[in-house]
Order: sequence, then C-alpha cells, then structure tokens
Amino acid sequence: MGETAVLCEFIESTTYDDIPDPVLDHAKTAIMDNVGVSLFGAHHELGDTIYDYVDAHGGDGEATVYAREPRSAPAAALANGAFGHAVDYDDTFESIVIHPTSPVFSAALAAADEVDASSTDLLTGYVVGCEVAYRVGHSTYPEHYQNGWHSTGTAGSFGAAAAAATVLDLEGDAIPNALGIVASGSSALKKNFGTMTKPLHAGHAAQIGVRAALLARSGFTADTEILEGKIGYNRVMTIDDAYDPAEITDGLGSDWAVPDIGFKPYPSGVITHAAMDAMRDLVQEHDLSPETVEDVVVTLDDAASEMLHHEQPDNALQAKFSIEFCLAAVLREGDAGIHEFTDEYVQEPATKEAVSMVSRAFEENLFDEEFAGYGAIVRVTTTSGESLRGEMQYAPGSPNNPVSEERLQAKFRECAETRLDPERVDDLAETIRTLEDADLETFRDIVA
Repeated sequence: MGETAVLCEFIESTTYDDIPDPVLDHAKTAIMDNVGVSLFGAHHELGDTIYDYVDAHGGDGEATVYAREPRSAPAAALANGAFGHAVDYDDTFESIVIHPTSPVFSAALAAADEVDASSTDLLTGYVVGCEVAYRVGHSTYPEHYQNGWHSTGTAGSFGAAAAAATVLDLEGDAIPNALGIVASGSSALKKNFGTMTKPLHAGHAAQIGVRAALLARSGFTADTEILEGKIGYNRVMTIDDAYDPAEITDGLGSDWAVPDIGFKPYPSGVITHAAMDAMRDLVQEHDLSPETVEDVVVTLDDAASEMLHHEQPDNALQAKFSIEFCLAAVLREGDAGIHEFTDEYVQEPATKEAVSMVSRAFEENLFDEEFAGYGAIVRVTTTSGESLRGEMQYAPGSPNNPVSEERLQAKFRECAETRLDPERVDDLAETIRTLEDADLETFRDIVA
C-alpha cells in the first residue's frame, strides 16, 4: 500500500476513541492558546484587512469567524487561519517548523459549522489534521523548508484538508481526491516573512483544505496517489531526492504529533525565543536596563540566518524577524508581548537606540542539535565592564522546555481580553477545557 493510501486509511478510520487522553488534553491546550491569539488577531490591522476581504467576497454562510460576523466555510477558514497567525504568537511543532493549529483547527471548525458536527468530531478532526501536517512535513524536512517553502502553508494545507475530511466524514475515494486537490493549491514562500503575507499562509492553507474537502465530497476528482512517484507532491516539493515516505507511514496512529506542539511565550518568530528567554533571565537576575548595558551579542544556529531578515526593523511585522529588536524589547521592558510588537513601539527613539546595541552571530550546529531546537547564547557586556552569559538550548514553550501553566494562562487572557470581558474569558476557557462535553453552540456564541 502506498503512502497516500496509508494516510487516507488513517484519516477515514481514526475515531475519537482511538486518541489517547494525554493527546486530547494537549490538543485542548493548543486550541485554547490558538483561540486566544486568534481573538486578538481578529482586530489587528491584518485581521481588519482580511475580514474586509471575506466580508465582501467570502459568500454568505453560518461558519464562525472570530469576533466577526459569520461567512461561508472556506471564507471563515481563511479569516480564522490568518487571525491565528496574525502576530506570530501561535503554536509550533518542536521538531519541524510548522505552525499547526492556525490552519488545522480553523479548517476543522469551518467544516464542523458546515455540517453541525459534534465537539468530539471537531477534536478528532483537529488531531487527525495535525498528524497529517506533521507527517507530510517531516517527509520532506528539512530540505523543503531550506529550499524556501514555508511549511505552515504547504504541509499545513494537507493537515487542513485532512481535518475537514474527518469532520465532514468523507469516505472512500473522496479522501485521496481531497488530498490530490489540496496538493495543487499548496504553496507558501519564506521570502514573505516579515509581511502580511506570512500570516496569510496559514489562512490560505485552512481555506484550500476546506475547499478541497468540500469539492471531494461533491465528487470532484484528483490524482489519488498524489504523494508518490517521480512527479508526486513530495518529490516535486523537495530537492536532492530527500523525500522519505517512511516519515508518513511509520508509527502512524501510535506516535502522535500533537504532543510535539509547543506554545509561544512571545509574539515573534520562534527562532528568537530561546535568546529572548535567556535575555529575560539576565535582565531579571542582574537588574539590567539599556542604561547599564554596553552591548549584547547573540549567537544562533547558522540555519536561523535565513529567517531573521531585519536587523533594523521599521514596523511590527519586521520586528518579529529581528533578533536585534526582540532582545532590545526584553532589555527595555524585562519582557515582550503584544504591546511591544507594535509599529509605535518599534519606531520609538529609545527602541531604536536599544536595537543598535545588539549584534548577531551564527554558529553551525549550535548545541549539536537539529535546527528545530532553536537554541541561543546571549552575551552581555555591562557599562561597568562585567561580562554576562546566558544560554538556552530549546525554545521556551517547547515540549523540551515547557513554560508554566500560569504563563500560558496569562498569555491567553492578555489576548482574549482584548475582545471579551473577563467573565466571558473564564467561560471560554472552561468550555475549551471540557470541549469533548461542550455544546459547540456555546463556543460559537462566546467567540463570535
């Protein structure tokens, strides 16, 4: 049996009861984290622009759009996926550079609204979709990513299609047709990092995943062995024959992807986070400020250089991919969240001055870890001549370096309370914690 068929059998046969409780618990944590950042993103500048588009061109429908009016299922998936990735605060697999929940949960929710599915159907679709995104992503990693593709938008499209197919209860050839359809729409380029188009990648993946599943449900056809062969998806989308089909098939249904999801403590590219937490520790331990620091040198893995496009950022989007800004913000404030990643803060003279104090260096195979370890070393020279050093091997929030439940809850509340009053935020948190038993209408009513 080929890998497309193996993947499709998994999509068709997996039920809620097949998913272990620890996987479901982690899935609900991921959903809560995503809903919080999506509510904030819904009225971010990017969220306003995306919603104006789907409101004008998205078609009538009853699918949930966070903090907005409902639209058609594909349009809702586009909006919610983009909202979730709007400020680069959404979750990331630790072992591969993919933001899974923004495209996958957005597609699952839109499909659930389309057929009035149950909460367990929604959870099952989300978990299955994460698995498919993870498997397709790993089968070409790291060459696919290193060749310039943004895997959130490429592999994430497969996850979105699988999530929608699961919730819509597709059977037989409809499932490989859905994967074949989505393969031709799967695209996202890292060249667009630091612009509004990066968050669009997650929305695009969610939208085309839903579209593919709906078309397949209607009998639309595609190649049903889309992953295999010399011109199959995974060989076309990688280089040097790096595609490994065993990454799709081995352990499928037993080695689950969801526990690999980590949660961001900062709204910036995950490659910046170990350095930011190392800097945060130094600031707190030594009471540092821009007035007491002469310079800062941060060392990252050499592979990070292609992500960090902006040494002197001019706006908040660029700042998310500026290691200089990220450390400068932590040095100024002791931390950095949604209030620091704004155009106004980036453009303040005091911020610019602090940014100029930070310089970058790169080292091949830092910590002898795979790139997705995201480690960093920070060296600070104080105005008194003292040399300080901090390091962090794994990004904070990742499974190898988890952040506290209190820190995650503070992030959720900071984001969600930009749209909801505290009591409604409490209700939303409890609804997601008990999502398997919840009425989805309650969830929709809170987030709409």
